[in-house]
Amino acid sequence: MKKNYFSMLLGALLFVFVSAQATSPKPWTFLVYMAAANDLNPYAYLDLQEMMKVGSNANINIIVYLTLQQDGEQKVTQKLYINKGSMTQIGNDMVRDSGDIATLEEALQWACIDYPSDHIAVVLWNHGSGPLNRSMMLLPPKGVCYDYDTGHYLTDRDCLEAFSWASRTLKGGKKFDIIAFDACLLASLEMAYTLGSCADYMVASEETIPGDGYQYAYVLGQFATKNLDPLAFAQLMVSAYAKEYVGTWDYTLSATNLNALQPLVDNCNAVAQILTTQLMGKNKFSAKSTIKKCVSPTSCISFDQGIYIDLLQFYKNLLKNMSGLKLSTSLANQFKIVLNNGIKLFTTIIKGNVTSINYKQAGGLSIYFSRYSIDPSYYGLYWTEKNPNWLNFLEAYVA
Repeated sequence: MKKNYFSMLLGALLFVFVSAQATSPKPWTFLVYMAAANDLNPYAYLDLQEMMKVGSNANINIIVYLTLQQDGEQKVTQKLYINKGSMTQIGNDMVRDSGDIATLEEALQWACIDYPSDHIAVVLWNHGSGPLNRSMMLLPPKGVCYDYDTGHYLTDRDCLEAFSWASRTLKGGKKFDIIAFDACLLASLEMAYTLGSCADYMVASEETIPGDGYQYAYVLGQFATKNLDPLAFAQLMVSAYAKEYVGTWDYTLSATNLNALQPLVDNCNAVAQILTTQLMGKNKFSAKSTIKKCVSPTSCISFDQGIYIDLLQFYKNLLKNMSGLKLSTSLANQFKIVLNNGIKLFTTIIKGNVTSINYKQAGGLSIYFSRYSIDPSYYGLYWTEKNPNWLNFLEAYVA
């Protein structure tokens, strides 16, 4: 089946072995960094077909940086320009590692230099496992954009390095408008914080994403008759996702305003600090029991078998069960204010959020929670380096 898909793909290509330089900027460049050197390769052509239903137009350049490997065949990397009904290959075949920072930087450079635009959205297309880089047996679920040929993948810091480099050297310090993940489990506070210095909006899912992924035809089709501002584009990605998967049980997708994120980061640090204090004090057993109740699968939405919890639901549960923490009167009053402020912040930070019935209370951002032991990779995250309070809380909880 995979071979048939890509025989069709090659038949649809018009090969052009020169670089395509845009003569004048368009409003948008839409780059899909399609890492299909893995078991998702059958879905690559399906998504390319969706894009070809629309094709590039006066408002948008649709380009795909594709790294593909089918079973038993050589890996190939191609730069594709998406037309309506066809694709044009730009340049010769290459061989690249989709899990290498240099490869992502090359794709970003191609998009920014050859297709200048007022705005740019980048989709990282592949498997995703959230911010963690866990070590597991067989096809380890690490980071994002796994390349099964090399075993490499992009970590949170890799993404930050590549996008920061491109923003600094290619865009004159201007941020990317949207970084989206057509990959699982990446709508976390950790990833949002990491990308906040190099993008205005992040579109991602707290949950897993089906193999069919984003609804590219519907989203890109809106540019055929009009231009969209970055917020409207990010919100469209989210609303289109709901249209695609309505009636299914397990989906979420959110658009996060990264420029408004810092107050929530500060708030989360304050919450973590208060919880850590209680876990290290005379009422530590009562505090731990209460926190355990607040993160219980029966009361708190969680993802990836409980590895990530919905941050908004956790806040609401803490507010509901605050008496069990045995806080002093003054600290209880302070904590109540902090939690309520944090809950309110979600309305300004999350600019679009769709969920299935199973996750109807999900707030749009998850956070790592350790129930028994802390994953070693959490210590190396950019988030953890810059915001150690949550790690301190987890260490106190599992002690």
